Amino acid sequence: MTYIPGDPWKVCDVCGFEYRASQTRRRWDNLIVCDADYETRHPQDFVRGRKDRQNVPDPRPEPPDVFLGPLMTTTTAAANPGATSLTVESTARFEAGDDIGIITSDGEILRRVVDTVASSVSLTLTVALSAGVSSGALVINYDAVAEAAYE
Repeated sequence: MTYIPGDPWKVCDVCGFEYRASQTRRRWDNLIVCDADYETRHPQDFVRGRKDRQNVPDPRPEPPDVFLGPLMTTTTAAANPGATSLTVESTARFEAGDDIGIITSDGEILRRVVDTVASSVSLTLTVALSAGVSSGALVINYDAVAEAAYE
């Protein structure tokens, strides 16, 4: 280790060995390193992203769901076995001759045919009920099927 004027000893920040100042360089990340540990900055570090426009042209809200299947309503009063009339929430789109299913108190589906639509909340059946029906029971009209809405 001899003295050389203007060329002091420096320690490499990567490997830790001593080198003369003339054998070291300042790297892009501001570390003083030997020639073996020197590396140039990667070109991808200089790449700048471009603004990504993610807006949707002509945005519109999602249309409401269209239910395809049988028309349903619920009973508003209980009916005993042997009854031929049902009180329901609405008889809209129910007609005489419609095939309906009524959920009985024991959970079975009772199939019947509508004789007449007595009022906006009352149905008369062709055959009497063979089981009891509780209030809030589901009444399914298999003939009145909701149509798909096409634009």
